[in-house]
Amino acid sequence: MPKQAHGFAGLLKSICGGWGVRGAVLLLLLAGCQGKAHGPESTAPAQPLATSAAQQYTCPMHPQIIRAEPGSCPICNMDLVPKVMSNVAAAAAPEVGLDNVLAEPNAAVLSSIATVRPAPVGAAAAADATGAGIIVSDTLSLPGVVAYDPRRSRVVAARFGGRIERLLVRSNYQPVRRGEKLLDLYSPELVTAQQEYIFVLENDADNAALVGGARHKLALLGLTETQLQGLARTRHPTYRVAVFSPYDGYVVETPAGAGSSASPAAASPASQLSLTEGAYVTTGQALFQVINTSQVWGLFQPTPAELARLRPGQQLQIAVEGQAKRLTARLDFVEPEFRTGESTAAVRVYLPNPQGELRRGQRLTARIVAGAAAATNATASSGATAPANPGAFWLPRAAVVDLGTRQIAFVQRGATFVPVLVQVGPRTATQVQVLSGLRGDENVAANGQYLIDSEGFIQATTHDVPAANRR
Repeated sequence: MPKQAHGFAGLLKSICGGWGVRGAVLLLLLAGCQGKAHGPESTAPAQPLATSAAQQYTCPMHPQIIRAEPGSCPICNMDLVPKVMSNVAAAAAPEVGLDNVLAEPNAAVLSSIATVRPAPVGAAAAADATGAGIIVSDTLSLPGVVAYDPRRSRVVAARFGGRIERLLVRSNYQPVRRGEKLLDLYSPELVTAQQEYIFVLENDADNAALVGGARHKLALLGLTETQLQGLARTRHPTYRVAVFSPYDGYVVETPAGAGSSASPAAASPASQLSLTEGAYVTTGQALFQVINTSQVWGLFQPTPAELARLRPGQQLQIAVEGQAKRLTARLDFVEPEFRTGESTAAVRVYLPNPQGELRRGQRLTARIVAGAAAATNATASSGATAPANPGAFWLPRAAVVDLGTRQIAFVQRGATFVPVLVQVGPRTATQVQVLSGLRGDENVAANGQYLIDSEGFIQATTHDVPAANRR
């Protein structure tokens, strides 16, 4: 065969061999596509489980905007996005063993925290889920403070205007005794009154009415009986008149212009007095307040529910901060009004303080048996004890979470805890009384605060929910 013919035959063989490979590939593709649709229908997405009629759209920045169709947010003009529906009807059937996680995350909590059983009011003890006993103390615990008794406080005021010649009190809370000199005052008015008294004694001593009137005027200006007798004996006016303490106690400076109701709270024990020697005072100006602390007040502020169970005459056991001993006192007075800016009224006891160990502002804790308080109220007229509230229970204080406007307790349902709205009543040092919201036959989380991160994730329920929804 010629060389040219041999070359053409080789080229034809090469072309035929190449088409053979391509043909094989083409046959395989056709076999894989057999029975399949071609065109745009083949690239359409799968239909979702939920129908489009149930789909809603919301704004990522303003979740309160909900629309049935796509669009823009009327507030920020952002595109609306599909809203995740929590109750999709076409959801797949749950797997076996997932019953405890079917509830919404903000409606139930999965936990193995310890539980307690609510104890009926009036019971001495109750059992928790493990059979262990919990002590229920039906005792009111009231926080309070020590306050001065204003009946044992006297204000030293200037009965005449003048100048301070000598000041014997240098700082607040300086202790003084009754009759001790506080300061010396010079007053032209007082000197004139002394000279009138001396003139009457020297020129008309037999006129008892005139002598008595001049003497009485000096007494009203603040001169003591000893000073008047000395003036009648020497017949020389005193240019420095001493002002004495009317009480045993502590001297506290009273702000200028304040009356007998001025409070010494603004003064500090180490502060120096603003009065100085050489300063002038006016008639009626309050100079000092002498406070006797041999008896003080104990002021306590119960809640309205606790206040309804308190009556004068009840006995209280009082613990003083920083002291080991306990004091016993009777409740003497319940203030008839709420204090300004507060929603509580104050109750008062009188505490003896001969050694001055109780100081104003010191913290107190009073305890009273609440059962006895209720019995006192119920037997005030009839002598019979009122029965305990059958729907009320005691729980540890940690078991009830206070959200400000509502209180909740986490009730155990299976392996989960569901927040339930409760109404609380009196509180003690360790327990709180639940007036409504619990049946009494369920277990409650001993520490409800442990089960939440934020009150915004709590959707509290009541016992009125259908049984089918309880898990």
